[in-house]
Amino acid sequence: MNNLAQQLQRQREEQQVVQKNVQHRIKGKVTKGEKVIVAAMMVAILIASVLVVTNYAKVYAQDREITSLQYSVQEQTEYNSSLQLEVSELSAPERIMHYAKEELGMSLDDNKVKVIPGQEEQNR
Repeated sequence: MNNLAQQLQRQREEQQVVQKNVQHRIKGKVTKGEKVIVAAMMVAILIASVLVVTNYAKVYAQDREITSLQYSVQEQTEYNSSLQLEVSELSAPERIMHYAKEELGMSLDDNKVKVIPGQEEQNR
């Protein structure tokens, strides 16, 4: 009987030890693996955040550059238009005839005039 009582007592002690171990694990300790996973997730979120901010900064810089280039193109177009207008004014036949007669002392003799086909006639 003594032996049976000892066996029962050992079983009770083992059950108490198992219950203590189970209760000990339930208390909420964070394991090293969980800490590593959380740290890896935080690092991934940080890297993703940095990449997003960097991407937006690049987009903003390129947008400013595009706007600047558009402004430069607009200015150059206006300048080219003014030069084209000046060319058309300076190449007017009346102006050339006036300059030739007044400044250079030339006269127009219709008998000596030859008509050479120019670009305007070639484009037709």
